[in-house]
Order: sequence, then structure tokens, then C-alpha cells
Amino acid sequence: MSSKLIVIIGATGNQGGSVANVFLQEPGWKVRALTRDSSSTKGKALADRGAEVVEVNMDTPSTLSSAFEGASAIFAVSDFWGLYGDPSNQEKPKPGQSLNAWAGEHETQQLKNVIDAAAKVTTLERFVLSSLSNASKWSKGKCTHVYHFDSKAKAEEYGKQTYPALWAKTSVYQAGLFLSNFKVGGMSPPVKNANGVVQFIGHLDKDVKFPYLAVEEDTGPLVKALIYEPAGKNLIAYREWLTPREIATAFTKATGMDAEVVTLPKGSFPSSLPPSLKISLEDNVAYWNEFGYEGREDSTVVHPCNLSSPPSLDSVEAYLKKYDWTKVFESGEAL
Repeated sequence: MSSKLIVIIGATGNQGGSVANVFLQEPGWKVRALTRDSSSTKGKALADRGAEVVEVNMDTPSTLSSAFEGASAIFAVSDFWGLYGDPSNQEKPKPGQSLNAWAGEHETQQLKNVIDAAAKVTTLERFVLSSLSNASKWSKGKCTHVYHFDSKAKAEEYGKQTYPALWAKTSVYQAGLFLSNFKVGGMSPPVKNANGVVQFIGHLDKDVKFPYLAVEEDTGPLVKALIYEPAGKNLIAYREWLTPREIATAFTKATGMDAEVVTLPKGSFPSSLPPSLKISLEDNVAYWNEFGYEGREDSTVVHPCNLSSPPSLDSVEAYLKKYDWTKVFESGEAL
């Protein structure tokens, strides 16, 4: 029996790398790993493990068309923050346009390029798009600056309206909050105060539940489930659905250290941030707190437990237990 081919965009990143890890071990499948730089350390490692590593540029549709040839399944992920943080993009916004608004527009166009190319693949059986909820829509116009959510949702809507035949083969994967953000280099590492209490400091409501995901461990098993399941799923991906207060409790159980949540007041993002980014971040947390990370009113959303064959994922406590937290407290990187 001939093997099926899965093509993975962003195979050297967090989400795509996790999908590649799973399918390199899955009988009956070949992996074509797409990356911007096949000579990178991660690209070479994938090739050494048996993946076909191919360079693509999401801004160049012809590279996508050739890379998708013969695919049975495609996993597509984009990188808003990579676009935002790339120094070569700093001067690309139009006059009067903020960099994050430009990055959102550009990410949408990149995903449209992917969708256009995927729609032409005659061998395709399943398309899995990494997307996020539409903050402008589900907040009823209250939170309109959450560009890294809306940019993906706009591309998703484009695919749904433009290619009904492709969408009949499509499921959507919404990655939850990355637990790796608590580690060194993450966006919200905890700090230890003068009394030795570990503090999770942030803007999330401490009693609202959010989806927490070990992206590097959980994405592959969840995407595999979506590929084997019937299409049409809109999955909010997580290993546990917890409040920030419950995260602190899990941390204490995992490490034995006392922990607490400190919720910062509205409008307390640093004034040193670019004004447009500050507005985006304020809208972002306001949306999550009031309307839900996944858009609570979106009736199409399904949870991992709703899948026919949900993967067995580890606990948040187990994830926290594996890490050497002294690295975080010594780094002084808390934002």
C-alpha cells in the first residue's frame, strides 16, 4: 500500500514542528516539511529523520503550488508576530497605517495564498487551517484591534466563501494559550517576590477559564485527530481549561512553591510600548476576559472531548513539573 503525504507549513516552528513529529512516527504517512530555510538546524534535523524538506515563501504562490503537489493532507499555520517583529517590515505599512494593522493584512494575504493553492490539489483529502476566533465579530465591534486573531479569521472566512469544495475537506485548529509563555523567553513568566511567593502577573481575569496548551507537545496529536476525523470541525485546542487562579494552584502542586495571581488594572500596559501595540494588547485581553478566547457565542466551536477519538494529553501540572523554574527566577525577564 502506498503512503499518504502530509504537507506541513511552518514545520520548523512550534505548531508545525509538533505535527511533523507525530506524522514522522505515523505508519503509512510521508512528511513534506515546508520552511523558509531548509539549511536551518531544525530543517536539517527533519531531513535526517526522513522528512522531505522544501523551501517555500508564503508570499510567492508558485512555491506553494509545487510544494502541495500530491498531498493527501495539508496543515497550514502563519506567523503574525514574525511579520510584526521582522525589522525588514518596519517601513512597509502605508501612510497612516500601524505596523500591527499591516502585519494583520499581510498575514491574511499569506493565508489566502495558501488556501488558493490548496484548493487546486486534486489529491487532497483533509486541509487543517490554524486560525483563531474573530474578535471584532464576537465582541460585536467592541474589540477591533486584535489583529493577530482577526487576520486569521478573515482568511478562514475567505476560504469558506470562495472554495466550498475545499471547505468540505477542512477543519480549523485554534491553538490555545501557550504554556511555554511561562518559561524563560516567554511573554508572561512568573516572578518570585521578596517573601518567596511565586506571582503570575498579568491582565487576565483570575476567575475566567482559558484554554492552556503545550503547543510543542499537544498540537501534533490534536491535528492528527482532526485529519482522521470527518471534516468540518472548529477545534479550540488545549490540554486543560483553567482559570489563572487554577494555574497558580497547579504550579504549587507541581513545584511545592506557594503561588498567586496578580491581576493588573485595565490600561496598565507599559507606556513605552508603541501606541498602536498598546491599544491592540488592551483590546486583546478585554476580548478574552469578556467574550472568551474562542468567542463564547460561536456555536461551531468544539472541544477536544467532543472529538470521536480525542488524544490523551498530559496535565498542566505535569508540564509545569518538568521545568527548572530557577531559570525563570534568575533571568529577570518578566514583563
